[in-house]
Amino acid sequence: MKWTDSQWDAIEARRGTVLVAAAAGSGKTAVLVQRAIERLIDRRNPTPANRLLIVTFTKAAAAEMRARLEGRLYELLRENPGSGLLRRQSILLHQAHIGTVDSFCAEMVREFFHLLDIAPEFKILSDKREQELINESLEEAMSAAYDSGSIRELSDAFAAERDDRRITRMVLTLYRFMQSHPFPEKWLNEKVKMYFAGDGTPWERVILEYAAEAAGHAAALLKGALALCGEDGPIYESFAPALSADREGCLALMKAARTGDWDLCSRLVGQWSPARRGRLPKGAGEDPLVSRLEAVRAEVKRVIPGLSRCLSAPRAACLEELEKAGPLLQSLAELTLDFSKRYEVKKRQKGFLDYSDLEHCAIRLFVREDGSPTPAALEVAGRFDEIMIDEYQDINEVQDSIFRAVSKEGKNLFMVGDVKQSIYGFRRAMPEIFLRCRRAFEKYDRSAPEYPAYIVLDRNFRSRREVTEAVNFVFSQLMSREAGDVDYTGEERLVCGAGYGPKEGCDTEAVFISRGKAPAETAEAAFIAKRIKELINGGFTVSEGDAERPAAFGDFCILLRSANKHAHVYAQELKRLGVPARATVSGGFFAAAEIQTMLSFLRVIDNPNQDIPLLALLMSPIYGFSADDAAELRAGDKSVSVYVSLTRAAERDPRCQKVLKELSELRSLAATMPADGFITLLYGRTGFPDMALAMDEGAGRLANLQLLQRYAQEYESSGYHGLSGFVRFLDRLRDSGTDLQAAELQPTGSDAVSIMSIHKSKGLQFPVCIVAGCGRNFAGDQAEEVLLHPELGLGVKLKEGPGGARFTTTAREAIALETARGAGAEELRVLYVAMTRAQEKLLLVSSAPDMETLLQKAAMEPPGNRVSPFTVRKSRSAAAWLLLCALRRPEGRELRRLAGIDENVSVSDSGAPWRISLTEYAPPEAEDAPAEELAAEPDMELYARLQAQAAFEYPHARVLDVPAKVSASKLAAQQGGSRELNLTRPAWLGAKGMTPAQRGIALHEFMQFADFPAAARDPAAEINRLSDLRYLTPEQAGAVEVKRVRAFFRSPLGQRVLASPQVIKERRFTAVIPAGLAQPGTPAPEEPVVLQGSVDCTFLEEGRLNIIDFKTDRVEDIEELWRRYMVQIRLYARAMEEVSGLPIGEMFLYSTWLSMGSGKPYDETGSA
Repeated sequence: MKWTDSQWDAIEARRGTVLVAAAAGSGKTAVLVQRAIERLIDRRNPTPANRLLIVTFTKAAAAEMRARLEGRLYELLRENPGSGLLRRQSILLHQAHIGTVDSFCAEMVREFFHLLDIAPEFKILSDKREQELINESLEEAMSAAYDSGSIRELSDAFAAERDDRRITRMVLTLYRFMQSHPFPEKWLNEKVKMYFAGDGTPWERVILEYAAEAAGHAAALLKGALALCGEDGPIYESFAPALSADREGCLALMKAARTGDWDLCSRLVGQWSPARRGRLPKGAGEDPLVSRLEAVRAEVKRVIPGLSRCLSAPRAACLEELEKAGPLLQSLAELTLDFSKRYEVKKRQKGFLDYSDLEHCAIRLFVREDGSPTPAALEVAGRFDEIMIDEYQDINEVQDSIFRAVSKEGKNLFMVGDVKQSIYGFRRAMPEIFLRCRRAFEKYDRSAPEYPAYIVLDRNFRSRREVTEAVNFVFSQLMSREAGDVDYTGEERLVCGAGYGPKEGCDTEAVFISRGKAPAETAEAAFIAKRIKELINGGFTVSEGDAERPAAFGDFCILLRSANKHAHVYAQELKRLGVPARATVSGGFFAAAEIQTMLSFLRVIDNPNQDIPLLALLMSPIYGFSADDAAELRAGDKSVSVYVSLTRAAERDPRCQKVLKELSELRSLAATMPADGFITLLYGRTGFPDMALAMDEGAGRLANLQLLQRYAQEYESSGYHGLSGFVRFLDRLRDSGTDLQAAELQPTGSDAVSIMSIHKSKGLQFPVCIVAGCGRNFAGDQAEEVLLHPELGLGVKLKEGPGGARFTTTAREAIALETARGAGAEELRVLYVAMTRAQEKLLLVSSAPDMETLLQKAAMEPPGNRVSPFTVRKSRSAAAWLLLCALRRPEGRELRRLAGIDENVSVSDSGAPWRISLTEYAPPEAEDAPAEELAAEPDMELYARLQAQAAFEYPHARVLDVPAKVSASKLAAQQGGSRELNLTRPAWLGAKGMTPAQRGIALHEFMQFADFPAAARDPAAEINRLSDLRYLTPEQAGAVEVKRVRAFFRSPLGQRVLASPQVIKERRFTAVIPAGLAQPGTPAPEEPVVLQGSVDCTFLEEGRLNIIDFKTDRVEDIEELWRRYMVQIRLYARAMEEVSGLPIGEMFLYSTWLSMGSGKPYDETGSA
């Protein structure tokens, strides 16, 4: 492979810490692998493979990294089979530390468990059990707080009238947020103390910066409006004075905010009122220019008064808010810490750690509170020559602290990532760590390297020029340090490095759909289906190697911001319109129909007096009751439960009888079986997995049912037992709003459009990428009771007055602004990830009820080299961003015409051309039915052939009911009326509690294994011998009655056995008998049937074989045994005659209960 200069720098720079900023498609994984290989095979100073620590964020990425390294080493070994270094590195590679952050932490915690005072055999807490322990700990912490009275003020301030769930949500939100900090308790205490410092500067600074930005944006809008007015005329006279006055007010506010004068800003915002414009000339109201000027004034009226939310009070009043909020936040912190300790205790008692615990245990091992490494950290640091961290943009402060502690004073780190692809804020990823390093490090210069250094990989080897230039255009307009944490200029821009040849039809398409009242999924799916068909039918091709092939449905991927909610709807719409599609989503386990049915079944088995689950079960495919059936069931007496109604209906309805019988049997079994075993049995009895498999998307439904089994197995392995507990455990998860991961199937075919979330697509690529759902508003968490920020701490609303009205605070508003800015920056990065998945063609699809309204709002943005950061921050959807960009492209003429704006907003350096369209949704018309064709002449030959096939009769139909194989005991039970009982002795029943039947079985076991001559001499000694050899359990040995053993050997039959030259016990056989013996009355009596069984004892006498069958039945006389077992022993004789080749003499039944035997000659019973 030929490396670029930047890639080779990233491979070879080894004298200090290096940060690689790798753009999308730049080959960062290949660079990481090659860097590791170069270190392993370095001739002067090779690094042993086990002295590399390579860290990723997913198991799949770690497995891929190890596989690539192994593959490359084996390839080098084939080229140099005599290399001792390569052989040694191949061996050491199996000991190399290549894994996830969690696996590294778990390994360290297990190694140094003695320093942490935890058990080394700890288990990782599953998400399901985690929620259960959290709920228990929360309940205990809340109860303790109420008992002590410490929560009273907190409850008054935040609890709802009917419950305290608002407080518990606050506690959980705060607890989870704390875990991304190395020392959570220390962080929390520091942030609470900010409220007692008497200084609001940290929060005021954020608000003033925002106010300056908002006022500057409003002033720019007004300046642009003034330019539109011209220099004279009636519109100028009407608008110009008012616009100028408003602009001066905005500039004054901007100046006050930039100088930090809080009180002046507060007064200006409070006093601000738009100037009145002059009277318009008659008829001027219809002028598009007037409409645009009025729109600008309306926007300014929205922006400036909107600042009153955070600038409504003077500084002194804001400080009073802090004093009032401080004690409440102190109580919240104490409650959260109490919950944290209780949760910790519960986990330790059960031997659990969660993933957060692993990281914090590693922090305790390696980092002191002052940030310096511990002796354990220094020991571990000595093991590694280099620490390589992939996806560094997704690291958090805890993880970063761990790896810096085990590095060599931070001088042997190699970190790779792209901050523009940091999209895991919900997992507490902190892209600011990457940015902090990037801004602090020197750019690498191979001629005079200085460390720590950063290297930029900007060449994209994935996408065509049309795609990379579209990405560059969009993000050069939108992404800035103020709105997206980074300026998208210079080194951040993609450079096309892919070797695609020129091809028509690869232009980026931006489509804006006005959908009216139609759902976004319906309108967008209609366009997408139509466009995919057009591309395929129009001969669009995709590159495969050095050749081109026609595009197939599998080459298209639809990316959604929120796939779990919408992907299935898109898939259904596409299928309805003739485009095959598959949706890949996460979660949704409890919502799956097959899981709902099975959970209803389990709930009914646990407690049948539950109306809704029982009705759901009856009306499911398992029992198939219709709505009319259910109504009839309830028609008699609606005051009783459905179960009672079912019981009454069973007196006249066989179906209800069957349901009750099955439920009774299943409830009995459920009481004694583990949950996973019972679910397996339930699947087998009902055949429900087969029903699910026959449904639409059956493979996924079956996988979900199998996943339910696995969840039950995990529940049992966690120390809990039984179906009842498992059902309650699932109900608690569901009631708490927690979902489980549904089954995810790998695509089984390539010819279907993929639909997935943007997050799931990260690291993947698709020939044609369709980014849909852009018109949906971004989700925000600004309504949460407690807002949190790593630096600004906690922000809450306060309650005031007897009415309990709640009002916001300066701190909360500042945190809301910063979290909204961060969320907006992440949404930009999500869009970047989506657009950079495309290899050859990119389509951007947006829809809104009225797209022209969005267009008019976007048209207010004043001209410039890029969209203002304030506009980017305040936009509520990706569609708003894309409209802003489309208006600035040369191809956006029609948009500009509709918006009534000049051409001078167009950006000249816009790269490859786009296709931009604004359309209205119209439901696709149904295709006309094909014209009826004239009936063809009948094909008589085909008709005769079909008739012959339909009349076919299976030549062996008469033997269809004949079994291929039978067992002697079961056959005898069917024909002779003998009883075959399989009884298992309960574990709690001791030897003295053995039933008579079990005592008989013990004697039978003794006769099977005993040495007959020894037993005849000394029965007690033989019993002890068999017990010592464990042929008999101690209970069985104690149950064997010596007098019955002696009775057998002293009987005439026993004496004959002892005198026989050949005695064989437990003689197993497989023989062939005619079907007439196996199934009397069959139409094929001579058909051969395999007979299997086992004879208790045979003994040879005068050339004839005699048969003994020991029986433990409690009977009055021996003839009763003959009536029961004649068929069985006759079958034994027949089989023994066939397999031994010897004639059968006598057949004996020996009753251990009567201590007597009886024999009959074989020929008297009639040989078949």
